[in-house]
Amino acid sequence: MIKNYLKIAFRNLRNQKGYAFINISGLAVGLACCILIMIYVTHELSYDKHHEYSDRIYRVVSKIDFSGNYLELATAPAPMGPTLKQDFPEVEAVTRFRPIGSRIVKRGDMNIKEDGLVLADPSVFRVFTIPMQYGDPETALEKPNTVVITDKIAQKYFGKLDAVGERIIILDEFEFEVTGVIEEMPSTSHFHFNFMLSMSTTEEAENNSWFSNNFRTYVLLKPGVDAERFEENFETIKKQYVEPQLKSFMGISLDEFEAAGNSAEYALQPLTSIHLYSDLTGEFEPNGSITYVYIFSGLAVFVLLLACINFMNLATARSSVRAREVGIRKTLGSARSQLTVQFLSETVLLSILAMFVALFLVELSLPYFSNLSGTDIRSGYLNEPTIMAGLFAVVLITGLFAGSYPAVMLSSLKPSRVLKGVFSEQWRHIFMRKGLVVFQFSISIVIIVGLLVINKQLNFIQSKELGFSKDQIIIVEDAYTLGSSYAVDALKEEMLKDPIFKSATISSFFPVQGYSKNDLVHWPKGEEPTQNNTVSMQTWTVDEDYIPTLGMELVAGRNFDEERGTEEQTVILNESAVKRFKFEDPVGESIVSYGFDHNGNIDNSQVREYRIIGVVKDFHYESLRRNIEPLGLFYGKSSGNVAFAIGASNSREAIEKLEAWWNEKAPDRPFNYSFMDQQFEQMYRSEQRVQNLMTAFSLIALFIACLGLFGLSAHSVNRRTKEIGIRKVMGATVPNVLALISGEFLKLVVISFLISIPISYFAATRWLNDFTYRTNIGVDIFLLTGLGAILIALLTVSGQSVKAALMNPADSLRSE
Repeated sequence: MIKNYLKIAFRNLRNQKGYAFINISGLAVGLACCILIMIYVTHELSYDKHHEYSDRIYRVVSKIDFSGNYLELATAPAPMGPTLKQDFPEVEAVTRFRPIGSRIVKRGDMNIKEDGLVLADPSVFRVFTIPMQYGDPETALEKPNTVVITDKIAQKYFGKLDAVGERIIILDEFEFEVTGVIEEMPSTSHFHFNFMLSMSTTEEAENNSWFSNNFRTYVLLKPGVDAERFEENFETIKKQYVEPQLKSFMGISLDEFEAAGNSAEYALQPLTSIHLYSDLTGEFEPNGSITYVYIFSGLAVFVLLLACINFMNLATARSSVRAREVGIRKTLGSARSQLTVQFLSETVLLSILAMFVALFLVELSLPYFSNLSGTDIRSGYLNEPTIMAGLFAVVLITGLFAGSYPAVMLSSLKPSRVLKGVFSEQWRHIFMRKGLVVFQFSISIVIIVGLLVINKQLNFIQSKELGFSKDQIIIVEDAYTLGSSYAVDALKEEMLKDPIFKSATISSFFPVQGYSKNDLVHWPKGEEPTQNNTVSMQTWTVDEDYIPTLGMELVAGRNFDEERGTEEQTVILNESAVKRFKFEDPVGESIVSYGFDHNGNIDNSQVREYRIIGVVKDFHYESLRRNIEPLGLFYGKSSGNVAFAIGASNSREAIEKLEAWWNEKAPDRPFNYSFMDQQFEQMYRSEQRVQNLMTAFSLIALFIACLGLFGLSAHSVNRRTKEIGIRKVMGATVPNVLALISGEFLKLVVISFLISIPISYFAATRWLNDFTYRTNIGVDIFLLTGLGAILIALLTVSGQSVKAALMNPADSLRSE
């Protein structure tokens, strides 16, 4: 019986090639989108699950509320890790990371700037499952000046994988011994690195300050330990270790500190939740978002629904053609159940054929999709049982769902009526079909509104007044590798002789991603530090050309002046810092802070005083998701990076001059540069990726919706052929007929638009709430979307409308 059903189904598809093509292509596009999103979601949900003990690994995070500054940090104090391992038997192992950014790496004639360098405790291999190809994971990082590298780095510098025992120069001429070679971290890891340097190499390993939150600390709990109950131990840690340093620093107890509205809280964050649920200050890398996983999962369902609805509409649009077939089959003895199975077998067969086409489309589009989504997704998805099981389930459900309504409707026809040529649809069938089109366009409009809101927010970010100029700024990086501050000054002075360079500044601090940030506590001179007068603020070392080069605005006081010779003890605050210090007239006031000893611990004997000489207008030095926090610009000479302001059309020429000078003065050092506006854009990579994906899926959803509208218009013209003929005989003109057909569908689009407005407004508002500074949604977005939907609908049905309007009444009446 099944074989017979399949033979009939194949014959019907062969005899109706146009119908089969439209249905298979529509379902294939829908399934391809669904498969791509399934791959993406599976990839996002699999982060950090490759570690053997991933269910027992937690990151220690900090939540600090101090003097009005609230910070949620992915870091913890330096002594947190050793304290947890020493004091609590529930802890099996602890390890810490201290990222150190980019450094020049040397070996022989090779002199390359490398990214992904971290300091790590020896216990890193006890906590994390990091396959080591060569070396002993138990001892690899025990000694100072040892390093573990990835297999890619080993091949790059040594031409072989077994590089254990080889030596390489890192960290300003320090020689390191390679003690291990590991595999590269998989793409589904929330951290990646190329070099792991032993923590004992630097003095930071001995840092015992509980106010220095610089370490990414990970805890492996013993089996059966409840993480929530274990978190109660942090209160003990605060009392035993934090309070003594608090009393030494501010002269108050922990209770007094918290009574003033301040707090320092620590918590355990599950390793497998970091990628999708964490956006803290100090993350290893930009994380994903569970919100976007939900959004794209919803898109997959909606796009597939659109494809199914298309199939249902196209099938019912052909019901009058299949009605006579049903009547004959029933007359010959076919039961209703047999007819239902027959029609369902056709739709399941269509779905299976569409699946193979969809897999072909996925293979073609996978590299493009990986680039759009910013994920490293390869074609090995067919080996994933979850994806394949989900795919076959989706195909089967799609076939049954898409074919259920046409099968039930057609199998219920009475043979006595359809064989006489009497076939009219019941109002509920017509209502359901129109309702499906409304549903299609409602979804499409919501998606398009979401896309327009994302575009508007990104444009708002790009055009918002930031308080500094990011355009036409070239940053020559790692200028310190020139060997001395004199050489760096020479670079700056030599370039400024050329008129294409307008100005230049030397600093390690710039208001874009990828440059140094630091926090220190200050308070007004003449007062003892208390919870009421201390301000935690960014402290950036800059020169006298920093403010003019970056186009910042002084709202009070003056800029630094090297000729005065006393600027090292001066500071320029931003407006937020002035408000936090509660200075009415800040120029001339002084602030102080404690210094640090060689281990990075607070040293009360060192008190540094700075006189305020100016106030700079607030500028955004972090993402627009965050508020502008207090910041101080401190005068000092630096050799980190040199930023040049250039003319709008001089980029290529400026780069050539800089590179030529560099290669002449430091031929053995790599020349690295970047544009500040490009660095700024890196802060919004996730939004840009979502924008790209939304654009692609919006176009696909709109295409599928238009296919559905085309199917319904074809069905409507077919059903109203006789009516149109009579109207034309009675004097109706071509415009009358066009208005009749098109008006029917315009009403559906208008209804869809009205339904979609509150839904899209709510969703867009929720997304924008993640930004501290955000655009208004505005009526223009909805008007633009509504007019666009109406225009697209008119274009979609125009072919059928014109065909019906130009039809000869004699032919249409004879056909009936």
